[in-house]
Amino acid sequence: MKSTLVSFVFMFIIWIANAQKRPEKIGFGVQAGWNMSRISGDTFDGKAGFIGGVHVNFPVFGNFYVQPEVNFQQLGGKYKSDAFAIGDIRYRDAELNMNYLSVPVLLKYRFKPIDLDIFVGPQVGFKLSAKNKVGEGENYEAYNVKDTDIAGVYGLEYCLRLPDSRVDLVLNARYTTGFANFANGEDPNMPNDSYRNNVLAFMLGIRF
Repeated sequence: MKSTLVSFVFMFIIWIANAQKRPEKIGFGVQAGWNMSRISGDTFDGKAGFIGGVHVNFPVFGNFYVQPEVNFQQLGGKYKSDAFAIGDIRYRDAELNMNYLSVPVLLKYRFKPIDLDIFVGPQVGFKLSAKNKVGEGENYEAYNVKDTDIAGVYGLEYCLRLPDSRVDLVLNARYTTGFANFANGEDPNMPNDSYRNNVLAFMLGIRF
């Protein structure tokens, strides 16, 4: 009995050692969710939008990972009352709608017992469109929005490992802080020379 127990313990130790040596796989995932964007300055109120895309999760060493992503993201803001004008006409119901292709590169640290990640990294946003929506749906091109936006991203990610499945469920919460002014300051409706995108986002995804 004693020898059997010793053999079992020995085999268990070998199994653990081999498991530690096996490299972790690269994970591919898709995610989608909701974000609330706020533009710095006193011209805009917050605005809700969609965020979604794909990511690749690379194990680096130990508990560290790198996760580049490509996300479609709706940003912008609602003009405060009487803040938007065309000529001499001021509009009470107007908003700035911006669509970006956002590319963050996240450095992640994983607390493995609970599969919780903390992450931080830079993000470059490539403008897809920028329009001012006025009244019942009239849209005007917002020519004063620059083509690129620079920001920093940080947040938390929880990975729920589904039993008997190769698919993991991923919950992600993040905050994006704009580093650069996205407007060129030539629009009379945006007199402040420092407009930055700040975004709170929540996403649900799967990873293979």
